[in-house]
Order: sequence, then C-alpha cells, then structure tokens
Amino acid sequence: MALDRRRTGKALLVLSVVLIVVLLLLMPPTQDLLRKYLVDPLSPHYPEEVRMEISRTIVLEANGGHITEYEIDLPRARSITEAGVHLQTVTNVEVSPTYDQYYDDELYDTMVWEGQDLFGSTSVNVTTTVVQTLHRWELDDGSVLEREEVPQSLLDRYLDDEWKIVVDDPVMEELSEDIVGDEDNVYLIARAIYDWIDANVDYHVWTDEDEPLSSLETYERRKGDCDDQSMLFCALARAAGVPAWLQLGAVYDRTTGQMGGHGWVQMFMPTDEGGTNVTIDIVNDNFLIWMPNLFCEYTDTGEEGDLVEAYHSIRVTYSPGPAPTVTASYTVLSYEEGEGQVVLSCLAIREDL
Repeated sequence: MALDRRRTGKALLVLSVVLIVVLLLLMPPTQDLLRKYLVDPLSPHYPEEVRMEISRTIVLEANGGHITEYEIDLPRARSITEAGVHLQTVTNVEVSPTYDQYYDDELYDTMVWEGQDLFGSTSVNVTTTVVQTLHRWELDDGSVLEREEVPQSLLDRYLDDEWKIVVDDPVMEELSEDIVGDEDNVYLIARAIYDWIDANVDYHVWTDEDEPLSSLETYERRKGDCDDQSMLFCALARAAGVPAWLQLGAVYDRTTGQMGGHGWVQMFMPTDEGGTNVTIDIVNDNFLIWMPNLFCEYTDTGEEGDLVEAYHSIRVTYSPGPAPTVTASYTVLSYEEGEGQVVLSCLAIREDL
C-alpha cells in the first residue's frame, strides 16, 4: 500500500509539473520567448522604431564647360501620420547652402536653388533627422469597403493618365479587367493586382534608361524596378476605378549600411471608421506594411506635370562644349534602432543603389 501511495504521489507530481509547463507555454510572454529563440532565430527581425540622420547631396559639375543657368529642386520631407499612427516623424532639417525659393505644396514641400554662369561645380546638401515607426495595417475584405466609398476628391485626382502611369489604353484596361473582374471591394482589388504583379513581373534595374518605364512598357517587358512596377500597379488600380499614386524617397539596407532611391505605392482603403492611406511596396513584398527603413520625401499630388517634375528636379542650360554631370547620393550619418523587434515573413529588400 505504501508503495502504491508513493507511485500515486509521483504520478500526481509529474502531472502537476506537466500542467504547470503547459500553462506556462500558453502564456503570451513565454510564447514570445519561444518564438524569438526557437521558432524565429533564422527569420529576419526588424525594429519597431528607427532613428536616422540622412544626408542627401547633389553635386553639379560643369566639367570644364560653361553652365549658363541651373535650377535644383528638392523635396523637403514631412512627417507622415495615418489613422493616428506616426509613420514618419521629421525632427530636424538642415540645408546648405540656403535655398533661394521655398514652396509649401499640398502634400510635400519644395526647396529651390538657382544659379548662373557656373564654370566649376556647386553642391547642395539636405540633412534630415527622422524617426520611422514600423506599422502593419490589419485590414481585410471584411473591414475594407467597396470602391464606391472612396472620397470623390481622390477619384478626381488619381484615376486618369499621369505621365508614365498609362491608364487609358486598351491593353491596360483589358489586363485590369482580367485581374480584377467584377470585384468591388478595394482590399480585394488591391490584393489581386499586387499578387498578379508579384507573380508575373520580375525585378530588374534598367541601366540604359534615364526615366522609369511606363506602365504599358513594364507590362510588355514583364520586368522593371521599384517605380516601374509601382506605376504599373497604379495604372491597373486606376483602370479598375480605384485611386493609387506614387511616393518617392529612399530605403535603407541594414546589411550594407547604404541607402538608395526608392519608390512605392500609396492608396486609400475606405472603412467604417473613415479609411486610411496604406503603403504597398511591391518589389520588397510588403503589402499594407510601412517599414522603418523607408524614407519618404515626395507624395504625388496627381496634378498635371507634378510627377514628371519630381523625376526631373535638376534643370541645366549650358554653352556648346562639355556636357555637365549631376551626382546624387544618400548617406546615413547615424542609425539607431529601438529596443522592440518584430518578425515579418517574405521580406526581400531590394534597393536602387
């Protein structure tokens, strides 16, 4: 009998230990630790918040010739808040030399430097201190409404042809219809276009192109870089009756410490709470995710000539002789990650460096 009691006591003890372990495993803090050290060690971890000091430099060189007149236009980064979330917070901007003109635009600000009779070189530097916060929009076809709920102001601004965003073309219209069908839900429309581009268009940097490809050219070639694919997305979305537009800036590569120019899509998703602008970064496989290594300088206004001017921000006239050159670069002067870390799957950073 004493032996049976001891066996029963040991069994109860083991059962109690098992129950305690199971309860501990079910607790969120324990699951987070297991995920961090056992499940996710090979998955990329990303900071919830990043503080960066970014230097953007433009150098204009006459190359022994004579630049009779020049104008350099650069956007000044703004803070970005969507649905109460501070995605990008600009805390300081230093400019050298002081700009000659400044335009307070609707969605971005522009600094302008002007000059004449340049025989040597001149440079412009803008240093921005910014805090970026990772954010994932928890939206789906149940929380996002139909396209009829998109504000008319956005429909008026972002549905037509715009420079390389070719919408009014039989090929684009037919392709959009094939992808979207008769779907009205804005989330499902965006997701269908995103998935089609992800599956059918390869990432490729065109070294022999001075401008981005048009949406039609990217479709025909089935490959393109970040802004090529973003413009294709915008064209297909607009053809489906859903506004979508470009944001331009840069992206930071944590593995190399380098930052290069980048472009992605912004669009509006209506909800019962009013709706929000979301981020779609096709080439980096980020659907409805704002990454903390993004740096936005420019948001397309949809106004005629606005987007093309953003791509041709340096205008030069010069006398017969050697052609001037322009060198543009981003340099990250400081980079500091916050303590919080998250795991995002299927992320492949590809910058235009």
